[in-house]
Amino acid sequence: MLFLLPALSLGGQVTPTVQDCLGAIPICEQIYSETLSPTGDGNYNNEINPAISCTVGELNSIWYSFTVDQSGQFGFLITPNDINDDYDWSLFNITNATCADIFTNQNLVVSCNAAGGNVCDGLTGATGASIYTIQGGGCNALTPNINAGGTPFNDLIPVVAGNTYVLMVSNWTGSNNGYTIDFGLSSGIGIIDNTPPAIASISGPESCGGQNIDLVFSEYLDCNTIDDSNFQLSGPGGPYTISLTANACDNSNGFDNTLSLLIDPPLSSLGTYTLSINTVGAFPFQDICGNPIGQDAMAFDVTVPIAISVDIGNDTSILCIGDTLVLNAFTQGGSYVWQDGSTGPLFTLTQPGIYAVTVTDACGSGSDAIGITYLLDPPQIELGSTQVLCMGESTTLNASSPFSIYLWQNGSTMPTLTTNLEGTYSVIVTNACGTTTDQVFLNAVPPVNLDLGGDQVACQGDTVLLDATNQEASYLWQDGSTNPTLAVTQNGVYSVEVNTLCESQSEEVEVLFISETAPDLGQDTTLCAGDTIFLDVTFPGASGYLWQDGSTNPVYPATLGGDISVEITTICNTFKDALYIYYIPTISFDLGRDTFLCESQLFLDASTNGPASYSWKDGFDKSYYVVEEPGVYEVLVYNMCESVSDTILIKECENCSFFYPNVFSPNFDGINDQFRPASECPLEQYELKIFDRWGALVFESRDPSDGWDGTYNGRPVSSGAYAWWMEFTVMENGRPRSDIATGSVVVLR
Repeated sequence: MLFLLPALSLGGQVTPTVQDCLGAIPICEQIYSETLSPTGDGNYNNEINPAISCTVGELNSIWYSFTVDQSGQFGFLITPNDINDDYDWSLFNITNATCADIFTNQNLVVSCNAAGGNVCDGLTGATGASIYTIQGGGCNALTPNINAGGTPFNDLIPVVAGNTYVLMVSNWTGSNNGYTIDFGLSSGIGIIDNTPPAIASISGPESCGGQNIDLVFSEYLDCNTIDDSNFQLSGPGGPYTISLTANACDNSNGFDNTLSLLIDPPLSSLGTYTLSINTVGAFPFQDICGNPIGQDAMAFDVTVPIAISVDIGNDTSILCIGDTLVLNAFTQGGSYVWQDGSTGPLFTLTQPGIYAVTVTDACGSGSDAIGITYLLDPPQIELGSTQVLCMGESTTLNASSPFSIYLWQNGSTMPTLTTNLEGTYSVIVTNACGTTTDQVFLNAVPPVNLDLGGDQVACQGDTVLLDATNQEASYLWQDGSTNPTLAVTQNGVYSVEVNTLCESQSEEVEVLFISETAPDLGQDTTLCAGDTIFLDVTFPGASGYLWQDGSTNPVYPATLGGDISVEITTICNTFKDALYIYYIPTISFDLGRDTFLCESQLFLDASTNGPASYSWKDGFDKSYYVVEEPGVYEVLVYNMCESVSDTILIKECENCSFFYPNVFSPNFDGINDQFRPASECPLEQYELKIFDRWGALVFESRDPSDGWDGTYNGRPVSSGAYAWWMEFTVMENGRPRSDIATGSVVVLR
């Protein structure tokens, strides 16, 4: 069956149809047969954004809605009445959202299928026949996505108990053949609406005099089952008449979950009111699925009184001496209390002060106050006599007087006048009691322009004139003089303070008279290596410095020896000076590594560049020393800049000796059982070979500790003479010496 609701314009709102999310068909049964598919997209257009949806929007759509009782798998099957028609669909979770959020929030999409063409036309739905939840247009895509479809069937959809979902079915083909939708795949999760509607919230008037009640129900109501007689209001006052107003149910057609009620007459008292729903009578008051509402009631409190508007005049009320004023606070049905306790609606005053009244009726109260000022005389103003106006600044002339009007010489009507121009200014001030005039002359004082010309340099014997002359000013120099100029003939810092009626400025300069005495570099000197001599010829008043290497700073860092000269230029003279720096290089010598005395003498050299003195351990004072015997030799080399010492060890010449046995008895008695050479020096790169009389090799070894035991191949050799050959290396005098030794040894048995 197809539910089509008429489009009604109520209070500026458009009534939704089943082609709109707000008019979605609640699922009341397992199978819906739509015999005539509608065209268009309802009264709320473009509810789906094709940029974030797998469908191209909602074409010839119908919407369905349901709330889940138990978590589980949701599924359905759409069967077109014409198997060649192509239907698309999209499911949204709007539990924490509204229908208006669907267009912008892509996260509301739970499952969507727009596959079509080829074998993708015809039956479609969430049947579990694929693993996909989002499939766009087209057919047979290997990996469906929002822009590509692979199959007309999506996976079953996990849903959560208590969540609310809406399903949009779109007729891509545009035919009017209709379709059947079967929700039987969702059995066990309770999507069919069997729950009676109930009041979810009530919003009643908070203040006395209100007459509107807004109700929100737990689900949409069938407007055909609702009547004004279903509602009854009880509470203070009354009786009250209730009527529906400004909603879809106002014309007893369509459906809605919000109702607006009008109370007649308006509430006239504070207190608690109860709205009751009466289901007895011809109107059963049902939801769209036919579930009737039970007896229900909800209370609301009216706690805010109506604020009465009271106006007894403004604080600007003016009275002159002898006048009176009547204050009127009359309000229909009101009672009155003035600041002095009087209770009438009128109050006559003859004295200045603050006057207040409180007005009260059955549903609220209000108050007002007024301040009354008596003006005993005409306006009292005093602009003063001649005033000073500092150039570059402005001054404000103030003629303010309470409750007055003003007229200045330039036509201004403000209580104050701001100006930066010299001249005569006048004002006329008028109030209810009289008129006063006044005037003043503004004298403009020029600004101080102080410039002593900056620090100055002059030659001895000259005079420098410092000039601080300014208009309308007084002067005070550092020496107490008060003239605008000061003649200077000596070095020093000179200052002056210049004052006018508007400001004070001060400035100081330094005057330097150049001396005729030339700077002095000093005597010739000596410079040690690595040191720096800073030659400072800073000269007061100098305009330039030129050293022998072209540098132009007053301080010259000397790091090398040689001739140093400088030329100093002033406005009065040119000075020159020079000196010579003797450079002493760093002491550098080396007696060498420790060694051996294998000759009769050894020559040690400790000489260095530059001037130096020498002191050997035995007092010898030459740069050399002749060594004739082993020992430790030490020398100290020194000059005026530094001292350096070195030590060398001269050892006796080494000579390794060897012992070669010429006979041994290998009878295993522990005495002379092996043949091996002996040496007091360690043997390196050692090799020993032994041959019999026929030249056959009977023994060889590369280990100096491994001797011959008189055997060959594990058997004792015969007594007799055997030749041996030995190659070795020993360390003598810190150097390796390689040699070969030969001989013979006799084996005794």
